[in-house]
Amino acid sequence: MKKNHDNKVDDMISSSILSLEVISIDNDGYSSARILDDQYTKEIIQIPYNNENIKFNKQDHLLAELVFYNKKISVKKIIKKIEIERRIFFAQVNLNSNKEFILQELERGRKSREIITPIIEDGLSIKKGDVVKAQSASRQTLKNLKFKKIKVNQNKNRKSNNQFNYAEIIEVVGSSLNPETYSYLAIQEYDINYKFNDTIIEETKNLKPIDILSRVDLRSTQLVTIDGKNAKDFDDAVYAEELKNKKGWRVLVAIADVSHYVKEKSSLDNEARERGNSVYFPNLVVPMLPEELSNNLCSLKPNVDRACLTVEIILDNNGIKQSHNFFQSVIKSAKRLTYEEVEEVISKKSSTLNFDKSILNVINSLYNVYKLLEIQREKRGALNLNLPEKVISFDDSGWPKNVNTIYGITSNKIIEELMILANVAAAEEINKTTINSVYRVHEPPSQEKYKILIDLIGKPLANILIGKVPHPLLMNRILEQTVGTPEQEMINQSILRSQSQARYDNENTSHFGLALKNYVHFTSPIRRYADLLIHRQIINIIKNNKDKKLKDTEKNENKDDLKFLCEHISNTERRATSAERKTTDRLITLLYKDRVDEIVDCSIISVHKFGIFVSIDQGIAEALLPIKGLPYDWYNFDEATQTLNGESSGYFFKSGMEFKAIITEVNPLLGSIAVKWHSGGTKLKTQKKRRKRKR
Repeated sequence: MKKNHDNKVDDMISSSILSLEVISIDNDGYSSARILDDQYTKEIIQIPYNNENIKFNKQDHLLAELVFYNKKISVKKIIKKIEIERRIFFAQVNLNSNKEFILQELERGRKSREIITPIIEDGLSIKKGDVVKAQSASRQTLKNLKFKKIKVNQNKNRKSNNQFNYAEIIEVVGSSLNPETYSYLAIQEYDINYKFNDTIIEETKNLKPIDILSRVDLRSTQLVTIDGKNAKDFDDAVYAEELKNKKGWRVLVAIADVSHYVKEKSSLDNEARERGNSVYFPNLVVPMLPEELSNNLCSLKPNVDRACLTVEIILDNNGIKQSHNFFQSVIKSAKRLTYEEVEEVISKKSSTLNFDKSILNVINSLYNVYKLLEIQREKRGALNLNLPEKVISFDDSGWPKNVNTIYGITSNKIIEELMILANVAAAEEINKTTINSVYRVHEPPSQEKYKILIDLIGKPLANILIGKVPHPLLMNRILEQTVGTPEQEMINQSILRSQSQARYDNENTSHFGLALKNYVHFTSPIRRYADLLIHRQIINIIKNNKDKKLKDTEKNENKDDLKFLCEHISNTERRATSAERKTTDRLITLLYKDRVDEIVDCSIISVHKFGIFVSIDQGIAEALLPIKGLPYDWYNFDEATQTLNGESSGYFFKSGMEFKAIITEVNPLLGSIAVKWHSGGTKLKTQKKRRKRKR
């Protein structure tokens, strides 16, 4: 492969065989990896699938054939897994019986390598309870390590078959007694860049103010922001009013014009592109853009002039879009509203709120528009999964104090439907041109997942799906029939797990979950790079409409570049989702660390050969009930019905069942809770003699 003097790949197609280190794997099997070559040290690439059926885990090394095209890199084929002697892992510092430091690895299923002796460089300070990043080393490798001054706990009497009983401590992540450590641990595990370099900071300081005169002036319009109580980056403002002829509604959705500040190929742009999106931990935010932009210049704060890209949408009285118009604007948000405040207004509890009549009128108009959009949503058959959001509250010291499961309230849905409306308008605007773009796509469930769903929910519900092409309307019928039943949570989770993962693609293949043919992400350019790209494309369309001399090349994107970009930002999104979910689980588990031996109410989420996953405390947390924690018996797993059946006791376990269990183990750093059966459940008539317990 030919390279230029800057060690960059020439604009030509070529391939090369290089080694990779796997840095993340999501639940759908998508992986990201780092290229282990000095010339590509900063390159993070996606492994979209594993058709060679080579099993690998996080931190494994792979030999792969890579394709280089137009300075972009993709995986063509995984050749083999490379066995390596050293690996990176995370561990908690503890003390053994001799008061010596030991490392307990933070990874399930590594019992044989759980206790490791640390190699501590002189000057590094560690203490019991610290969470560290470490690199394993065998005794043979240890002889070749070149440390100037190290302390090694030499225990000549130790008998161990584990050759990897030493590890070099690379970095101290933080104390397990500090809740922020749990977020920083995920940042390290998923290789998330959370610091901005000096070049980025300096570029942010030199940003120029907006040119008001070149924009449509909407400062007198009563646009409002509606967000959560703790939100700081307000990237959308909304407004609605009834048309004077009473034959429809005028809706304005104004989105922060991030593209005005983040110029293409600038340092800021390159950094945002690399990050792909912001990451929202329960107690920490890793922004895509520096806070000076995300929380200040681009944030639509009330009573401050802000540059926006706005779409005006006209709806008829049935909520059907008649027209849309995009334009650059300057706005001055009239009010910063919270979801709770808006909910009070639309539920007729506004007497406690000191709002101007004009603001109340805007809220009520937005609500009226929402009701029309909701009707259209139901008609087209968008999937109506009603899954709760787990919200952790913290005390003044930053320690988690409780968790609330919050279902979507109407005020949330108002903003959701308005954003969908604006995103559809953006997609349609782009489709008017020949522009290659970044579409938000969601494919129907695969045949395999569809069959699993049918088998899992069983008859008579499965009859709704059997022999029919997957469609959200069918799944909505199932969801409606299980509302208020013990199976409701199980059915919701089962339908969710049957779904394909939404992603970005340069080909428009529609959105199954929303039941939409055309869809892009337009409304959150502060926190998603895809939206920023859409903004630039729409602004180019606006300029092209004004200046017919604008060349097509100035408004079009390279198809191959977009393909790689879509893969990259889909990967960063999955990485962020996994990191956020893992941190949430860890922080919730912290609340249970003093509740071992306590009896809790359980509901079965899913049944497996090795045990049962249950939700405890009405969905607050999840726990594993292993086979050995069930009433003493030999248990048979029925894959078709997803059930466990005791041969002699007659105990029968399936999704949706409720019973009581005892908490037996809590590990916050793993985010895991284990329980054992206490009482309750379903017992059938026994048919067989007792056999030795299956474990």
